[in-house]
Amino acid sequence: MIRDVEKPNILLVVLDSARADRFSCYGYERETTPNIDRIAEEATVFTECYSESSWTLPVSFTLLTGLAPREHRSENYRELPPGLPTLQEAMNSAGYASFLFSANAFLGPTTGLHRHFDHFDMSMHVREFAKPILKYVTKRLGWTDDGGAGLTGRLLHHVEDLKPPWFGIIWYNEVHHPYMGKQPFSTKFAERPLSLRRRFYLMSKMRQMQELAATGSEEDFEDINALYDGGLAYNDYLIGRLRKGLEERGLWDDCVTVICADHGDMLGEHRLTSHGRPAGMYRPLIRVPLIVRAPDLFPAGRTSDSLVQLADVTETFAALAGNQDALPGSAVHRVDLREAATGPGREHAVSERSAWPERSLRRARKRNPNFDFEPYIGHMAAYVEDGWELISSQTGRNELYHIAEDPEETNNLIDERPEISRRMREALRRWQERVLPHPVTEGLTEREDPEVRKRLEGMGYF
Repeated sequence: MIRDVEKPNILLVVLDSARADRFSCYGYERETTPNIDRIAEEATVFTECYSESSWTLPVSFTLLTGLAPREHRSENYRELPPGLPTLQEAMNSAGYASFLFSANAFLGPTTGLHRHFDHFDMSMHVREFAKPILKYVTKRLGWTDDGGAGLTGRLLHHVEDLKPPWFGIIWYNEVHHPYMGKQPFSTKFAERPLSLRRRFYLMSKMRQMQELAATGSEEDFEDINALYDGGLAYNDYLIGRLRKGLEERGLWDDCVTVICADHGDMLGEHRLTSHGRPAGMYRPLIRVPLIVRAPDLFPAGRTSDSLVQLADVTETFAALAGNQDALPGSAVHRVDLREAATGPGREHAVSERSAWPERSLRRARKRNPNFDFEPYIGHMAAYVEDGWELISSQTGRNELYHIAEDPEETNNLIDERPEISRRMREALRRWQERVLPHPVTEGLTEREDPEVRKRLEGMGYF
């Protein structure tokens, strides 16, 4: 039961790259998430939550501002602009102590998203000096993780004596490629023995995910899917430790806990892998888990198929603090998840990503000579409404799926249902014309810091 105060403690748990359909509480046949399943039994589970984009950078800005990617424009300049209000500022001004524990470089000094948190902690593997050892040696052996265990322990220590109310985020990176989680979880679901040599080979192939998509064998994809599920299982184990630690400190029932992902990953569907620009805008990538545990505020054990997006998490947190007016104004109507849990959510959901900059595209093509980049080089958007999904591409390669009947997107109806396609294309066009860049982004230009790029490449980006 949430303590009888106006402002509850709030914890956001983000699993980077975690597909909703790989959680056992979302119906997956493998028991990948027993600890999260237990939380889901006490929570409201949203089955139709869509990320605002297909990779971490724009989504992290959305979660911490409540703005759509075309409003905050982070894909263009990659840094929090001065004067743009953030969620952490809204929580601070409402009397909350705030903290961020991050295992992803996009949630830190690289982008400035760590600013305005009272306390910030970044896992060691993100720091460049530690990367060669922690990322490419001990992790391959299954000895270490992506910083999740350390972050979990330090968060629990931080909240021990923290005066309520507090608001915090822990951003895990355990499910992010390359899928080499800590043993024994990493190979838990393998259908054949995955020797160290085999795992080294797969990790080498996963250094270039688009080349893997073009040349990987059926056996490669079977093993990679098993490794992905193992990474999710390890992240679930860490969340079990997090819950136990909060229970031991008497804080678990005193806290609104939200579990989500920033995006998913393609694992061979449509011959695509990973996420970001060369992975399309399919459901495995943009449909994300969203589990909200808040006794007395959200129905326990309830499944909601209301259409929601990650910006609605931002809106709900600020509303719980009584300070949603402190968030930047958006042309996109944000929904309070308390209302969506038992009633209608959004009328539609939109996920977008920008066109591929020519310089980055040249590098990607050089590294992945067998992958066909052409369908994915332009701006792409997914528009979801009434059980239908339109995937619109600047290249003209549009797709239409009746996801209510075809959730795996196997039957493209773009030619068979032209009336629905036209209606959804027009609705998307009107939305794009209405949703404009936030005024504080005027005059900002695209930048690329070589040191930042080097660090992010080490995490598998670009």
